[in-house]
Amino acid sequence: MRILMRILGIIAVIVAVGMGTLGVVRNFGDAKDAKESAPLVEQAKKDLETMKENVKQLSGLEADAMNTEIADMEEMMDIASPGTYTTLGILMALLALTSLISAVFLFKAGGKTTAMILGATLVISLAAIVLSPDFSSKYGAMSNRTVAIIVAVPALLAALFAFAMRNGKKQPVQA
Repeated sequence: MRILMRILGIIAVIVAVGMGTLGVVRNFGDAKDAKESAPLVEQAKKDLETMKENVKQLSGLEADAMNTEIADMEEMMDIASPGTYTTLGILMALLALTSLISAVFLFKAGGKTTAMILGATLVISLAAIVLSPDFSSKYGAMSNRTVAIIVAVPALLAALFAFAMRNGKKQPVQA
């Protein structure tokens, strides 16, 4: 049973580190894109206000179509700040790091350390999931929240397996 737990733990570590690395790259790329597109978004918001003023003069189907288009544009312009994406990138790197630390304790008795790693992994995972913006899939392939969940699950599994293996080999009690 211990061998199976180690194998599953190593698989979880590999997946967590791999996906964590991709999450870091994705979030830092999104931070760069958000920083570069900030002036364009500000100009688009001004244009949107002009459209709102113009739609007041319309009525009927044209007004309904324009209001629908305005609502879609407002949803698209609700972009998180570059700092949010940078923070998420750091959290993804921390999840990958806690997974690597968990890998060590799959083979070494850890006691209290594995409990702390499990707790830290849980807190970091929850923070990453809660802070991640959740965009609709019609604007992109995968939301950042989905990426955070994909990284958090194997990281938590790796920490959980390390926690389960925390006592090492049991020594027989001598009378």
